[in-house]
Amino acid sequence: MHLLPTGYDPKLNAVSDYGIGRYRGVFWTQTLAGAVACFALAIALGDAKPSMPTLAIVLLVIAAIARLLVPVFPTDQNGSRFQTARGTIHMILAIVIFAAIIVAASKLGSTLEHRPAWHGVKGWLTALPWIMTGAAVGVLVALRGPRLKRIFGLFERLFYVSSLAWFLIVSIELAHIGH
Repeated sequence: MHLLPTGYDPKLNAVSDYGIGRYRGVFWTQTLAGAVACFALAIALGDAKPSMPTLAIVLLVIAAIARLLVPVFPTDQNGSRFQTARGTIHMILAIVIFAAIIVAASKLGSTLEHRPAWHGVKGWLTALPWIMTGAAVGVLVALRGPRLKRIFGLFERLFYVSSLAWFLIVSIELAHIGH
């Protein structure tokens, strides 16, 4: 999305801004892929032995449902992200997605760090939820702070990169341990 001629600046604009206009189909594809990833990881964690934290699984399902809904409610641009009912719903869904993934990652990490099979990725399981949290706080502060508003998009993309890394690491380890 970032390489398309959308007119958006990845440092400044939200990822959700891509959901408006000519390239919204790409955004819809991205949100669908995120939902599928959440559902798939929730299913894999639910089937894992020994058992995984139920809270992490439930939160991944909640994040998946919110990801499916977020493109239906386009974001508000140019000013407050809470200008319209649809924009407000979009922001609430975005907050739910971010929070659900952060808490799921934290809960899973605190459980798996004690299991020997996961010691090889223990550092990642500890660090990535903190990076996600810091990025989410940066997003919230940048929504209100005029100086940080110029790099709002960077905070959001840091959340996405760290959460994608978390999904990838947990998925690879689950596949590795499962064999």
